[in-house]
Amino acid sequence: MLFNLFGCSGNNQGNKQATSGTCGENMTWEYNKRSQTLTISGSGEMVTTDRFMWSDYKIKNLVISEGVASIAGEAFYSNHQLQGKLMLPSTLKSIGDFAFYGCDALTGKLELPDSVESVGNYAFTRCEGFDGIRLPKSLRSIGDEAFEEMKGLKGSLELPDGLVSVGRCAFNRCEGLRGDLILPDSMTSVGDYAFNQCGFDGVLRLSGGMSVIRFNSFSWCESLKGDLVIPDSVKIIEESAFAGSTFDGKLTLPDGLQRVERYAFSYCKSLSGPLELPDSVEFIGESAFEGDASLSGLRLPAGISLICEKSFRGCSGMSGPLSLPSGLLVIGDNAFADTGFTGALELPDGLRSVGKGSFSGCKGLTSLYLSPALEHIKDYAFSGCEALQGCVTIPDRVKSVGRSAFSGCGCTEVNFGANVRSIGEGAFLSCGSLTSASFTGALTPDYYDSEEKKPSFPESCKVNAAPGAALWRETWEKTENAAPSSGDEGSGGAAKEMPYYWTDGLKNDTFTGGGEYADVTMEFDVAIIRLAINGRPAGEIAYSADRNEYENQVVSTSGFYCCDGIIHDLRFRDGYNHDRQLIAELTCDDGEVRRVIFHTGSEESLYFDFEDED
Repeated sequence: MLFNLFGCSGNNQGNKQATSGTCGENMTWEYNKRSQTLTISGSGEMVTTDRFMWSDYKIKNLVISEGVASIAGEAFYSNHQLQGKLMLPSTLKSIGDFAFYGCDALTGKLELPDSVESVGNYAFTRCEGFDGIRLPKSLRSIGDEAFEEMKGLKGSLELPDGLVSVGRCAFNRCEGLRGDLILPDSMTSVGDYAFNQCGFDGVLRLSGGMSVIRFNSFSWCESLKGDLVIPDSVKIIEESAFAGSTFDGKLTLPDGLQRVERYAFSYCKSLSGPLELPDSVEFIGESAFEGDASLSGLRLPAGISLICEKSFRGCSGMSGPLSLPSGLLVIGDNAFADTGFTGALELPDGLRSVGKGSFSGCKGLTSLYLSPALEHIKDYAFSGCEALQGCVTIPDRVKSVGRSAFSGCGCTEVNFGANVRSIGEGAFLSCGSLTSASFTGALTPDYYDSEEKKPSFPESCKVNAAPGAALWRETWEKTENAAPSSGDEGSGGAAKEMPYYWTDGLKNDTFTGGGEYADVTMEFDVAIIRLAINGRPAGEIAYSADRNEYENQVVSTSGFYCCDGIIHDLRFRDGYNHDRQLIAELTCDDGEVRRVIFHTGSEESLYFDFEDED
């Protein structure tokens, strides 16, 4: 009697396997051990309150009679002894979660009857014995991982008209599927990784009912062909949505598209023709089109203000002049590295930041106009731009030119604005045609001379400074930042048993100043900050931080001098795309207080909205 109260009713004696029972209000089951046949009879919904009801039964013949409307969740979960072709009744409407999960001895073609409306989560996951699949016209929803890793599937997949949703990983890694993948316009939702690593070798047609293409939903489909047309209804293309897929036609993006997230089309190496991003696009994420070597040109949205790191890196087929939007503020690290653009490059007048390696290896650029709003030129920004000729003029607002920024360029002359204060190692090294570098400010910038390992300028270059100009380096070397012997990073409370402390985010990376402080770096050791300016040591500072304090994550110091002012405390936070940031107030020599951010990522991360830091 107790068994009947807490589980599905069955004639079970002790630990012996039951051979019959009830599995629903109007449903019974019977198991014949000799023939290894399980027969389910009756009508209505199957109910198996006993989990994994028939998971341990050796079944050569499964007979489910007409009248049965559902297969209960977990009914045959991971039954490796369920064999043969699966025959389902024409009255079946739903298949529950995990119903046939891991039943890898089932064989033949999986044919769902035309009455089935829903297939639950994990219903047929890892049923590797099926060699084909037929979905019914009545089907409306496919659950998460419903057919994932059915590695034996071959042939085509026809998604029926009327299908509304396909869940996360629904057909993930069904590598044997072939032909076209056609998503009916009734579909409004395709989950993450839904068709990731599938073997389709025809074309992809997307549903006109989708507004979002989820991350990795069509990634690494390495046999797809033809054009890729994104429907007019789509507003957002999420991370890695089509990464690594092999479309060999043109990519068409609709007016109304708002966001292309990171890696969305990365390493789609065979996409061809010019890439035209509509003006409605507000955001292009990190590596969005990285490695798309066959794209032949680029049109950027008129209103975009940030280009994230590596967005177009390695798009070597992009040629002709590069036209940048007038409202652009930041070009992220390696954004256009190793692209094939040619001719003059004009940076828009409002541009503030040229990131690390942003145009490195762009061998076809012949001349360069730098924005008057530019605050810095980061490491390797234009390195290897060997066709770059003539005079390069560094605007007045630029404070620093990074390491190897113009290394290997063909320029003949460089004129620095009045406020440049540091020029990094090898900044113009291997510029064999460079004959003159002129400084115009009241202070001579700090640069690496010919006696140092990697001089900023080639030996053939004459460096001209204003008569009587003092050395900017002397202004910050006058104030030594010396760390006392004491200091405890872990002070401020008893340690708790935690797998990760926020202070761990300070270590094993370099924090670089944003904006005009791009030549300043900090590296953290136990209780010590190592400060450098233009790559030169600028002192060691003792600090303390309470690793158990998560609401007020502060690095405290007794105060240290940084370029042109004093910093005391730095507030830690995680920024966009895991960019770790330290926010500080710097009090200048004249009393002005500035907000300074040191961070580990690309410059554009500083321009995303965050909660008020007050």
